[in-house]
Amino acid sequence: MNNILPVWTLVAFITVNILTLDGIKCTVNWNGNWAFACDFHGNDMYGVRSSGEHCGGKCANTHGCTHFAWTLHNGGTCWLKSGHVSKSDAFSTGRHDMVCGVKDGPTPPVFDKGNILHGVLATRHGAHEAGACALPSSNYAVINPVALGSIGSLQHIKFRPDLCGHVLKVDCGNGPLDIIITNSNYGGGLDLYGSTWGRLTNNKPPGETHCSAQLTERNAFNFHGPRCFYKPGTDYGNAYYHNVGLLNTGGRIVTGATIDNRAGEHRGDNPYYAFDFGPIDKNKQVVFTFNKGPPQSVALRDCEYKGSEQMWS
Repeated sequence: MNNILPVWTLVAFITVNILTLDGIKCTVNWNGNWAFACDFHGNDMYGVRSSGEHCGGKCANTHGCTHFAWTLHNGGTCWLKSGHVSKSDAFSTGRHDMVCGVKDGPTPPVFDKGNILHGVLATRHGAHEAGACALPSSNYAVINPVALGSIGSLQHIKFRPDLCGHVLKVDCGNGPLDIIITNSNYGGGLDLYGSTWGRLTNNKPPGETHCSAQLTERNAFNFHGPRCFYKPGTDYGNAYYHNVGLLNTGGRIVTGATIDNRAGEHRGDNPYYAFDFGPIDKNKQVVFTFNKGPPQSVALRDCEYKGSEQMWS
């Protein structure tokens, strides 16, 4: 089996050393009951078409399934396996777009909101613009924007490109409001656009205030689940250049993206990953990794192209 992905149960990191078939010592780094870059030999019950994120659940709901894997075969196949197995039976593949796992207990959530931050400086941002995040024009469920800064009180939610499109719950003393990160504001705090400032401060005159803030797992778009987008305005259709990002991830932070094990990179303060090699066929899979939980793969052909960026004010 090749190109294996998700299945999970998060507990703690365990490191298991095993021998590969050729006798070379390798390491499988376990995240509770799943790990990257590993596989199990044989014992397949059958394979079913599936996205990677649903493979573990299919095993959990299948009588006799004890372990599992996911491959890119046929656009995404979940391989259900049976028989007595332990983590020490896994072997290392060296490919970080591959995952193996064992079924053992319930699957806890992969999202960690972190602490509520208090006393965060907020100012009014008077602009009508797309913002550095270059979010695509779309149907948004969260419409109040913020340019996120980098001051110390923001702690773990200081601006970084992978926070673009994520949702914060902010309260400046007049009740909480969900706001979407659309721009960067290095050296500042919460730079609230006019509509956001008015809602959070009860139309206080422009100036400064202090607020609480917490990262949430709410999706910013009016559609279900993650979706891949090309960066608006990208040279779309160029087989030698692709600039794509995964949005609407339910609070999971994308930490990287690869095509054929080659990493993309951010070009500016936006959530997209640029790949400038090729030619790359549209059937190629982009593998997005997260701060927690299993990776997700998306065919380039399924990444949406929007010609314009969403405007915020």
